[in-house]
Amino acid sequence: MTQYFENKPTVASEEKEITWYVNKVPFRLLTDRGVFSRNSVDFGSLTLIEAIKKDVKHINTYLDLGCGYGPIGIILSHFIDIENINFSDINKRALELTKKNLLLNKIEYKQIIESDGFSTIDEMFQVISLNPPIRAGKTVIFNLFEGCYEHLLNEGCLYIVVQKKQGADSHYDKLIKVFGNCQVLFKNKGYRVLKSIKKV
Repeated sequence: MTQYFENKPTVASEEKEITWYVNKVPFRLLTDRGVFSRNSVDFGSLTLIEAIKKDVKHINTYLDLGCGYGPIGIILSHFIDIENINFSDINKRALELTKKNLLLNKIEYKQIIESDGFSTIDEMFQVISLNPPIRAGKTVIFNLFEGCYEHLLNEGCLYIVVQKKQGADSHYDKLIKVFGNCQVLFKNKGYRVLKSIKKV
């Protein structure tokens, strides 16, 4: 079975367009088989978006890590002043969709990066957001947390979203170990948005 965190989805392409509204603002998004949450913007991503746009007003350098077809970064860019938006994912099909969705929504970006975690990423960022690939397992996710720490500027922030029933407490504990701090920033229907700040 193809997973959305694979490099080359083997399922046949079946591209379609959805329109998603956030605060009555419409966003046109192309999705496809073999990418995460193809029929709608998932509730966890929407919860993460809501928390970040309430917490920060300006970002110099931002990475949408594991971006899928790009909804988090694309929607956030409408509500937050972001100077440089970067999107990364291991999934080639998702990245092609992200490129198309940026054009559909008339958003300028710095770069789109094909990367397994941070394997091809050298840049440093002020903010990184992540809706972790739960099905990939905690070893993969916790390695991503360590990579986020290494790729954040001093005082840079990591925002993640995870359901309580999918291990929010263990994710919180791991972020404490990696960053030395973690805040439960937002709660919504079993979802937790966690924020950690890199302090050197």
